[in-house]
Amino acid sequence: MQFVSRVQLPRTSECSELYVKFNGSAFIDFDANKIILYQNDKISFNTYFNSIYESFYTKYTNLNELKYQFKLIGAFEIVAYRERLGNEKELIKSERVENQDLSNYLEFSLPLLKSAPDSGRIYLEITCLSQQGTIIEGLIATQQEKQRDVSLAIISCTFKKEAYIKRTVDLITKDNLLKNKDFKIFVIDNGKTLNDNDFNDSKVKLVPNRNVGGSGGFTKGLIEALQEGAYTHFLFMDDDIEIDSEVIYKLFSLYEHGKQDFAISGSMLDLQKKHMLYEAGALYNKFGDEEGNIEDRELNITSIKRNIDLRNASALNSITLEEEVDYGAFWFFAFSKEVVKNIGLPLPFFIKMDDVEFGLRVKKYLNSAIVAFPSIAVWHEPFYAKNTGWDDYYSQRNIMITSAIHGSLKYWTVLKSISAGLIYHLLLFNYNAAQIYAKAFEDFLAGPNFIKNTDSEALHSQICSYSKSHKTQTLVTQPVELNENYQITKVGKFRKFLTLITLNGHLLPKFAIRDESAFIYYHRLESKRDSICKAFAKKRIILKYKEIPALYQNELDSQAAFNILLSWIILVIKSRLLWSKITKQWKQSADDLTSIEFWQTYLEPRES
Repeated sequence: MQFVSRVQLPRTSECSELYVKFNGSAFIDFDANKIILYQNDKISFNTYFNSIYESFYTKYTNLNELKYQFKLIGAFEIVAYRERLGNEKELIKSERVENQDLSNYLEFSLPLLKSAPDSGRIYLEITCLSQQGTIIEGLIATQQEKQRDVSLAIISCTFKKEAYIKRTVDLITKDNLLKNKDFKIFVIDNGKTLNDNDFNDSKVKLVPNRNVGGSGGFTKGLIEALQEGAYTHFLFMDDDIEIDSEVIYKLFSLYEHGKQDFAISGSMLDLQKKHMLYEAGALYNKFGDEEGNIEDRELNITSIKRNIDLRNASALNSITLEEEVDYGAFWFFAFSKEVVKNIGLPLPFFIKMDDVEFGLRVKKYLNSAIVAFPSIAVWHEPFYAKNTGWDDYYSQRNIMITSAIHGSLKYWTVLKSISAGLIYHLLLFNYNAAQIYAKAFEDFLAGPNFIKNTDSEALHSQICSYSKSHKTQTLVTQPVELNENYQITKVGKFRKFLTLITLNGHLLPKFAIRDESAFIYYHRLESKRDSICKAFAKKRIILKYKEIPALYQNELDSQAAFNILLSWIILVIKSRLLWSKITKQWKQSADDLTSIEFWQTYLEPRES
């Protein structure tokens, strides 16, 4: 008998609807980790974590014979349902059970799982028939033999987030079911703020590392694990996530019973809105709007199944439809040793786009078999809540490198994209961001030798300084929420023309600039944001991003704008002459930059 997964219960009430739903007086005793029911109470596992997603199991594994095993006391009616896309609901089994002996499991077998297009999402509903009942434990098991033994290296890179990584490691190593699995956690400490006494478990290895960013940390861990030669699979996992250790257990089951080699892209749930699915895999060179429409757009990435409320049953039915995934983010991304042997290591990107570029190679090797398996998910801080400024450098530089390696990066496409971003930030009086865009383009033009010969720690320090160099930009930390009746301001063509030809007032004489502030609300979609023309001939902009409570105040500085524009024009002239040579160099350097030999040298401490 093989255990495939558990019937998961929440650790707190905060996100309980993702695990179980109650009808009546039933409740969870969180201290004892059990469910208490009274007569006629009903609980439903029609939830994100406790549904069985048939088509994913039957497509990627040999699992089609599953049974529930419960430790419970009392009399119950157990009913199994299947729901499909379109919310069609089918009763597939019903059984009355009773048990007073906790020494044995009570079994409830499911019919054989169906493959697409007949498959759906299976879940149980349990009604208490006795005066009181208790459900202590639930497991999902199979008698089908494993296809292989799996040994897993879990690699987490951390930088001064001691509390997060200790909590995650503790959760995994203390999981009773996982104690029988073959795994080891490699904690790569880029900040060198941890010590061996922080992890008193033989299944944890702490590896101090110089700060070479996330890509360097993950790759260091991957090399350490490869050198031990003991692992069939690897898992990249961010340090600042919240995780239920059950997802690790499910990962073992999927690979143990897998029909083929496939990578698993763990979904991201919004840490600030825990019931919301933020992303289930992502696409490269695509743009998606909030209505789910997707179009081709170079130098762009977009999330799949974004902003889905997982408390809603019809939403859960929608995620049973599998979509092609281009890459999986490194907050949770699993792959086999065969993948590494055939495609090499990640690129030395420091942060941003390393998961995209690596994922594109994984997808090509596995013939598109990157799977965003529903219920394999972690909670992560949403990116809309972050606005560091400096990360734009890595995003812009690294997506150009990725496109140079994986496609035919067109000069005019890049020039249009970078120029548009740079000028837009100038129009917002955001000189730090405009300067960052120019720096990203300049360093891309320096070619692969720039990465090989530049100390990543020193470069990161420089980029952080760039993002704060113009003191005309300040952060107002007092939280601000817009009134729901706030009206977005749009302007006509003539006002837009005036704004553009004067660079939003930068080219006007000083006496024409009013000592006033323009409030501008920024949204990811242009149709839902204020026009930047509101700031025309005004001295300041008060900028409010959609999901960030703080305000940003930018003050007009004509001299700063002129200096950035002049340097940009010089860079554009230079770039036209270098373009074909540089893009060719990036493509030719990919094999070298992803080799163990390169990385072993790159990870060594650099001389000052």
